[in-house]
Amino acid sequence: MSFSYKEQVGDWAWYEAPVVGSTNDEIKHWARDKMPAVLSAIKQTGGKGRRGRKWQSIDGNLYFTYSEKIELHELSQFVCLIGLSLAKTVLSLSPNADIKIKWPNDVFLAHKKLSGILLENIDENLWAIGIGVNIKGSPQINDMPYLATSLAENGIDIDRVQFLKSYLQQYRTDVASYRQSGFKSIKQEWLDLALNLKQKISIKNDNVLKEGMFLTLDDNGYLVLKTEDKEERIIAGDLFI
Repeated sequence: MSFSYKEQVGDWAWYEAPVVGSTNDEIKHWARDKMPAVLSAIKQTGGKGRRGRKWQSIDGNLYFTYSEKIELHELSQFVCLIGLSLAKTVLSLSPNADIKIKWPNDVFLAHKKLSGILLENIDENLWAIGIGVNIKGSPQINDMPYLATSLAENGIDIDRVQFLKSYLQQYRTDVASYRQSGFKSIKQEWLDLALNLKQKISIKNDNVLKEGMFLTLDDNGYLVLKTEDKEERIIAGDLFI
């Protein structure tokens, strides 16, 4: 794959490729030697989401992966933080936007999916954080009970490079707050934007379906599910409305 150095963006050396299979797959090959780094692609032919789902490539949308050191005990907290930073980036562009975060970190705009996030381990505490954001157009989603949308469809005019830079700045600000004050401040901001908080939901993980009320997040970033007879902490899974 050919990619070129663009510029320094905050803490990251930013590289871009005209086309890749997956920015996550590519950055995992060389991130150890170019740390910290971010790789974006104008086009992705093999983009992927959680649990192996495909992420469709549309011209003008944003596909990127950046490297970050995250200790294992912080991972669930960072999953929430990343989604929150994405949501706050959109709100900085359109303060009245109807933005929600679907646990653990999908960002929804006007009740439709705007972005997805995929974390994959590179080596020990080094992680690839892959993000796709629908900037100009939205894909058709056939296997999920919701639709997709884009910023452009909601009257938010920005190009993918501007959004990338704005996100990385917001993310670094939120990480600094997390390092200074712990997860509690991040947690409350996340809950303020949570989709289906205090409502009945279903969680599916490894083909096991659990139903109950989405009570809150705990201090690890786990979802607290209240069933008929107990409260259960959910580390991972797919949330269904």
